[in-house]
Amino acid sequence: MKFIYTLRYMLDPLTNTAEKDQQLLDFVKKGQIDDVAFFINGEELNHSHLTKRETQVWLDAIKLLQAKLAAIGVTTSLNPWTTIMHSDRGYHVNPQIGFNTFVDLNGQKANDMACPADPTWRKYLTEIYAQYASIHPKRLWLEDDFRHYNHTPLGLMCFCDYHMHLYEKKLGRKEARSEFVKKMLQPGPPTMERKIYLDQARTEMIETEHLLEQAVHQVSPETDLAQMTSYPDWHALEGRDWNNLFLAQAGKDHPQIARPHLPAYNEIAPNQYGRFFEEYTRITAAFLGEKTELYPELENYMYSPLVKSTTFSQFQIITAALIGSQGILLNLFDMMGNGINQSWHYAEMLAETKPFVNQLLQNRLPIEHLCGIKVLVDQDSCYNLQTKRGLDVTELLPHEKNWASLLGAMGFAITILPVSADTKLQKQIIAIAGQLLRNFNNQQITQLLQDNVVLLDGESIQVLLDRGLENLLHIQKAVWHKCRTGYQSFEQADGKKVDGVINPRITMLQHTGNYLQLTYDPESNVNIWSSAYNSVDERLGNFMAVIDNHLLVLPVDQDPRHGWEAQFSTYKQGLLQQMLTSITSLDYLEQMPNVKLLLQADGKIAWLANFSSDSYREINWHTGKKLLHNQATLIRKNGSTVTRKQINLRQTGSSVTINEELKPLELIQLIFSK
Repeated sequence: MKFIYTLRYMLDPLTNTAEKDQQLLDFVKKGQIDDVAFFINGEELNHSHLTKRETQVWLDAIKLLQAKLAAIGVTTSLNPWTTIMHSDRGYHVNPQIGFNTFVDLNGQKANDMACPADPTWRKYLTEIYAQYASIHPKRLWLEDDFRHYNHTPLGLMCFCDYHMHLYEKKLGRKEARSEFVKKMLQPGPPTMERKIYLDQARTEMIETEHLLEQAVHQVSPETDLAQMTSYPDWHALEGRDWNNLFLAQAGKDHPQIARPHLPAYNEIAPNQYGRFFEEYTRITAAFLGEKTELYPELENYMYSPLVKSTTFSQFQIITAALIGSQGILLNLFDMMGNGINQSWHYAEMLAETKPFVNQLLQNRLPIEHLCGIKVLVDQDSCYNLQTKRGLDVTELLPHEKNWASLLGAMGFAITILPVSADTKLQKQIIAIAGQLLRNFNNQQITQLLQDNVVLLDGESIQVLLDRGLENLLHIQKAVWHKCRTGYQSFEQADGKKVDGVINPRITMLQHTGNYLQLTYDPESNVNIWSSAYNSVDERLGNFMAVIDNHLLVLPVDQDPRHGWEAQFSTYKQGLLQQMLTSITSLDYLEQMPNVKLLLQADGKIAWLANFSSDSYREINWHTGKKLLHNQATLIRKNGSTVTRKQINLRQTGSSVTINEELKPLELIQLIFSK
């Protein structure tokens, strides 16, 4: 089994040279590239949607290199840069092509971006993809402009006359665009308008995928159709049905293939990257499931080591193993036709990395078979969540990712679990954020909270209040207090000790959500772990608590800009570890902030990845049960080689110590044996 390197490469058919071709071939050999995905009509060279004649110019140029690559055992794929079109850039749709452009929720009409249900556009796209298939590429990608959002400078689509006719037909009445959008977003129970919009967006994308699959495989039965994805919370806003969309893309005889987004086009702090990795990459992978071949995207924009070091790029490639990736897409060089830049030393980095990622693939991480806290997400949440003001489309974004980024950074073993309305869980540790509970009826919510250890945030608690289920948490009174109003200033864990600090404090002033002050029935089983205070040390009320020995509450919502940033404190890390170990058994790393722990469900393999710039002299692991093994094989990268070392595990009570250093930006794999 081999980890596939796919190099995304821009060949300019107007200015390409034999010298650039040779540099590409040399790079492919030196960097151990397995597949080259040629861009077509991308970025700076894009000049609107191409006619068949214009497209053939690109294909003819690519075919010349396709033969040379095949001679050295390298496959050719195609990465057309447009389906709908990413953004308006001064062009208009060629009248010879002649499809209609979309209209956003504000009534603005695009110049160059297609209406996703327009029959002429669908016909054009299927014919152009059939033309791409004529050179029989290994994979034929759909760009991530295949979506209903993020088409600058316009907003959510589509509300053109054609779409409004479809909506009105389902409504059974005429309705102005502005009124339809207003009702889509309005506070209170979701409207028929919102359901109609989501159903239409979901259906039309699946239909288009099916048409493309049929057209491509009629011309080239051996070509795999593959799709690039973006942010899962925004995909929820377009009603994305992950399973059925990818089934339509694959057809009967092909694998489901996806490129999840790796959220760092420029180098960012590794701890920040670790948070985004949980929120976007791991959640996307969970929606796609183990059956999907994953090739995430390494993109260094605007390119060169000035925007991202080779060390960080290597770290992104290696940590792609944490979603069970079978390869990676490498967008290392610009899309203007400059070709390969050998001075950036990417080939050397890729060659050095390849043996290790090949080794990791031998025990591929099973994303559906991991143990730990289950962070719940639901692709259908936009159907049921409620807006507060109804003034901005971002109010429809689910807030279900917060526990994932927080617990992952704190060293807890977690897994992402997509759920649906018929999901039933028992005897699990689950974490629920946002309005996910609105997807269940009251009986299901009651069962979920009674039969599991559950972590809840303030938005989840508000759903219980709205449903009249406050008795599940023994709540007598609940009052929201906004941030930065002079009321709450910090949280204090009275009588507790974390990191050697007695009564540790964590800010409630900023970079966090609003505070939901809860008063409980005095006769109930509620253990208060921290309280809210104002700036002159006056206790205001309860904050974090454990209810009935199995419900843990963090009563805040999220800041519109900063999410839960204030919660990323080792004081909160230590407090959560103490709270959870007081009520259940679970796995986490101690005194190792920003190190991720992933555990296979059968306990045979663990992955540890250091998303920080700090080195840890030894690994301290709190285990939820006595280890069945006292030895393990430690697999790590050592330059361009892979080392395998038998190590001893020392367990005292629930603490396991591994006397091995974990370096900055390092991933290791542990395979346990008796």
